[in-house]
Amino acid sequence: MRRAQWQAALIAVAMVAVVGCASKQALTLKADETYFAEGKKALEKKRYLEAVEKFQQLVASYPGSTLVADAQYLLAEAYFRNADYVNAVFEYQRLVDSYPSSEWVDESQFQIAESYYRQRRRPELDQKETNDALVHFRLFLDDNPASPLVEQARQRIDECRGLLAHKLFLSGRLYQRQAHLDAATTLYQKLLQDFPDTSWYWEAVAALGEVAADKKDLLQARSRWEEVLRESHDEKLKARVQKQLAQIGTAAGE
Repeated sequence: MRRAQWQAALIAVAMVAVVGCASKQALTLKADETYFAEGKKALEKKRYLEAVEKFQQLVASYPGSTLVADAQYLLAEAYFRNADYVNAVFEYQRLVDSYPSSEWVDESQFQIAESYYRQRRRPELDQKETNDALVHFRLFLDDNPASPLVEQARQRIDECRGLLAHKLFLSGRLYQRQAHLDAATTLYQKLLQDFPDTSWYWEAVAALGEVAADKKDLLQARSRWEEVLRESHDEKLKARVQKQLAQIGTAAGE
């Protein structure tokens, strides 16, 4: 009998400990509104890591909250404003996938593209992020033709295409300087085909004239350079081409 009483006492003590622990956890878990308000305040004060922590806690602890979609968007924004674009892309995409009816979907799609755009590199380097930005800005335009962000997306597309054209031009120029003239021609022609509306188009036409001159095809060189003089609005490029035309004229005895 005494043993039974002792066991019952132990069980009672254990139950009190469990209840006390649960009560402590309940006290430490704040309301969703509190996490949201604290996260917004941290974001406004530019305490981005703190904002990330608050919004993450809300999203993880209150998946059914009416604030969860807003918190998910602001979580992505906190990463973006802290220039952590890799995590920003992940969190914006999570909003698009998990909360497709949210009012923040179109802004998130734009910000995914913008996050890639912010990671773009110098034209001589790999352009994966530029290509990713271009793809996502185009997706944004397809999905949100009436968005107030459309014009900015179009400007970004132009900038990305200009950077990709510049990359092609530099690659062609490298082959040209190494006397790999056929490879250079292929890249310049690809630039003409894919990026005819960029400022690098006429640079590539002029470069094709140089390649033709290097191959002793002066007729082709003249044709390319005269095209630049007729159609380009780049006065510096035209002045350079004019000198090149004069040089081949002198070489031909004109």
